[in-house]
Amino acid sequence: MQEIINGLAVGGIYGLLAVAFSVVYGVLGMVNFAFGEIFMFGAFGALVAGQTNSVIAGNSVDGAALPSWLAILIGLLLGSIIGWLIERIAYRPLRTAPILSMLITAIAVSMLLRAIATFLFGAAQVPVPRAELGAPVEFLGARVQRIDLVVLAVAVLVTLAFWAVIRFTPIGRAIRATAEDKDAARLMGIGVDRVISTTFVLGSAMAAVAGLLYSQRYGFAAATMGFIPGLKALVAAVLGGIGSIPGAFVGGLVLGVSEELAAAYVPQGSAYRDVIAFGILVIILWLRPQGLLGRREVQKV
Repeated sequence: MQEIINGLAVGGIYGLLAVAFSVVYGVLGMVNFAFGEIFMFGAFGALVAGQTNSVIAGNSVDGAALPSWLAILIGLLLGSIIGWLIERIAYRPLRTAPILSMLITAIAVSMLLRAIATFLFGAAQVPVPRAELGAPVEFLGARVQRIDLVVLAVAVLVTLAFWAVIRFTPIGRAIRATAEDKDAARLMGIGVDRVISTTFVLGSAMAAVAGLLYSQRYGFAAATMGFIPGLKALVAAVLGGIGSIPGAFVGGLVLGVSEELAAAYVPQGSAYRDVIAFGILVIILWLRPQGLLGRREVQKV
């Protein structure tokens, strides 16, 4: 039970980031590798906004020491702005280019953002003050850290809210129409460029939330903190069925629980937890290529 609860908390973070990957893939048919770095900038944005003093590019800078809720909003806003700029500057000019060009650009943008973060915040881990939530809770024989409960609850609520936006609002219908057929969406009067930008903003906000939760759970932020979680979130998106919001989140939960159980019960499992995650991906792609909740697509030729 202890490992399952830990896995659900970690999986909730993977799930949020996987939803970001999934919704952008559904609209553009590409993987935005830069979500891992937006994940990181969301954490740093909240950290810098909430501190009285920060070291940026080797210089000590007075911080605003904003209240926690406002610092969190700053982190979300920073992540969303970065996502919007990436789509506008890097991806929009390549909209009609071969998919390989967009893939290479996505990798380059990810590396560029990581380099900028290393220059601004350094390569070392930066401690993040953790919220004081009280003593652990006893549950079915397990000692549950309150931060894990908060992480899982926030992840579930944010994902449900995001799903509701996509399912029931006008912009959500526009996003689904654009994902279905961009040309038909244009004929129906939908501003496809605006919809794609909105999709990147929403996905980037999800990634920033995931980064904030990650930094609170583990107590640090670092320029490279988004690389491995980003890859695992991509695994989770494929595992659940890329393009499916519920599938991506469920894939994150399954991956998180599998990692924790393997680390606990497989000999030297902690050293191979990343291998286990990607091993699960290989098995799922072999047995069910469309993912756990994905639909098999048939293209007419």
